[in-house]
Formats: sequence, C-alpha cells, structure tokens
Amino acid sequence: MDTNIDSAHSYATEESLNRALKRLRLDGHRHIVVRNRAGRFTAIFGLRLSAFGGDVTRAARHGFKTID
Repeated sequence: MDTNIDSAHSYATEESLNRALKRLRLDGHRHIVVRNRAGRFTAIFGLRLSAFGGDVTRAARHGFKTID
C-alpha cells in the first residue's frame, strides 16, 4: 500500500482541487485538504467518514488517498 501523499493526484491550487472534487461528485463527502511536498493540493478521504454508499474505493480510483 502506497501511503506517500506525494503520489496522490494533486492540483496547483486549492480552487482547482475543489472544482475537480465537485466535477467528480466527491465534494459532498468528508475529506481533508492537504498540500504535498511540492506545495500542490490534494484530498484525503476517510473510509469510515465517507463510505460513498458502500463504494469505499471511489475516491481512490480518482487518485486520492483514503485512510481507515
């Protein structure tokens, strides 16, 4: 399992991240916005906080990190 935040899908600005989350319909689920070592923005989703109606891999399929 890759736990390095630098390998998560990231965006240059927080605004770009928020637009992407909205487009992917992930914006309504609980997440934490973080910056990687390059200063780019990404989101981390908790499996228990945002089960996506039973599909816990939804955010991960889009390149975001999920934690338990």
